[in-house]
Amino acid sequence: MFQKFGVAGELNPYDQHNCDQTGRVWTDSGGEIHGLGYLPCYSYYSQTTGPSDWHLSTNDWAGFATAQWQPARRMVLSAGLRWEREQLPPTIAALSNPELPLTQRMPSLGNNWGPRVSMAMGSGESHWPVLRLGYGMYFSRMSNQVIETALSQTGSLNGNLNFFVRPTDNLNQGGAPPFPYVLSGAPGSVVKPGAVEFAPQFANPEIHQAVVALEEQLPAHIQVTASALLSLGRRLPVTVDANIDPAVNPRTITYSVVDGTGAGPIKASQITVPFYASWPSNTSPTGFGGRLNPDYQQVSEIMSRANSTYEAAMLKVERYGRKGLTFHAHYTYGHAMDWNPNESSQIGGISVFDPADFRQEYGTSNLDVRHSASILAIYTAPWKLHGTTGKLANGWMLSAIGDFRSGLPYTMRTSGSLAEEFVATTGAAIVALGPGMNGSGGDERVYGVGRNTYRYPATWKADLRLGKRIDLGHLRQLELLAESFNLFNHQNVTELETTGYFIEPGNLSGGLPTLNFLNGLKANTTAFGQPLNINATDFYRERQIQVGMRLRF
Repeated sequence: MFQKFGVAGELNPYDQHNCDQTGRVWTDSGGEIHGLGYLPCYSYYSQTTGPSDWHLSTNDWAGFATAQWQPARRMVLSAGLRWEREQLPPTIAALSNPELPLTQRMPSLGNNWGPRVSMAMGSGESHWPVLRLGYGMYFSRMSNQVIETALSQTGSLNGNLNFFVRPTDNLNQGGAPPFPYVLSGAPGSVVKPGAVEFAPQFANPEIHQAVVALEEQLPAHIQVTASALLSLGRRLPVTVDANIDPAVNPRTITYSVVDGTGAGPIKASQITVPFYASWPSNTSPTGFGGRLNPDYQQVSEIMSRANSTYEAAMLKVERYGRKGLTFHAHYTYGHAMDWNPNESSQIGGISVFDPADFRQEYGTSNLDVRHSASILAIYTAPWKLHGTTGKLANGWMLSAIGDFRSGLPYTMRTSGSLAEEFVATTGAAIVALGPGMNGSGGDERVYGVGRNTYRYPATWKADLRLGKRIDLGHLRQLELLAESFNLFNHQNVTELETTGYFIEPGNLSGGLPTLNFLNGLKANTTAFGQPLNINATDFYRERQIQVGMRLRF
């Protein structure tokens, strides 16, 4: 926009860069430019301002008691009980905000009691396998980063203020800042801030874990273990927007679907979904309603609402040997389902897709790995030769690691402008409360597609090491190493395109907002699901070869 229209008047709040309420400039078939106005040419942005340094302290108390019995020669029982308590700091008096009462209190986490019991029956000397049973209850700790966010983002002008700014905000006071400028500081009450609070019944998450395992010792120092595992997460945190007026929201919005490839999951030409927005209101002083407290934007309320289930079966084979071959191999089949809990220590915004329909959160977990297998093998030369032959042949060691995992799941999401439509009679803009297909500002999924219905490609890699130890005498050894990581240079996809549809707002002439399926660079191809990066993590890297030398003394 600067390139096209220049920079004249870019700091004039009433001439904010040549866009109207559609948020974009467009040209019709005759070459005539439309969409010009006094609003900034962007859809929305968020910004946090405030002090950069906060101090807090927490106290963690814990105690553990355990007992063990052996009622029979080949049976051992054990039981334990762990007590823990996390004491949170008090709220900051200077940031007290009576308009949002829940920001004035921190949750009382109380005492957490975690029992653990186990049993082992059998003996490696007998002809029967060893049976192991175990159960434990564990509690998660609230991270200090979450505590700091809740203490400092109360909506008070003295604290950290999180602003969600749209071009149409505060038109009477001059509107939002023009692109690429942001707020230079806290603007008082001109721009509505957001806040973070805890639900009244918030508690630390609890996890129940159980395992049943059979171990059998085979000839040649081989041990086989078959296990069944269960993990149940309860009271896991989710973040909802507590500042949505249920008397007004949601209503509905109709999109025109544009998909030249026909490959998108939405096959209808139009789709109508729930819509959370600022709706025209005769009772509101601003003429629009949709927030319970119109002085604030999103109020992120952390709730203990989500559950999770993980079930797995594992087969493990191991062989131990002082000389010769040692290996460890395992295969695991697992399945994880949950209600989309927060997985980050940060409060990054609303995590729930539709605040009025929590059922849509249930689906395959983000961490669901159905198949995983790995093998570690170490071969040490068992011979001890003498003379020149021994100096060349002794002390060699070859080790290899192979790892395979089926692809992680991922979700189709939307991006682009805030959903927006216009009142036909007055031309007033009905703007979404936040990004996403339904305007809720939560998880930007696509209606009718569901969570984690797509999969990354499987990943695998192999590492190899060749080493030789040379005895220098007097308890000294020289070790020579040659190593290769990702030996076969396999391209593991570590990032791909998850945006399926791009949102464009409606227009004043009555045009519907549109969902545009993301096309690829070539005709009749899609960009969704295409790799964006490979081998770009600490675990998955391009092939690397290194040589080294180590002196032990």
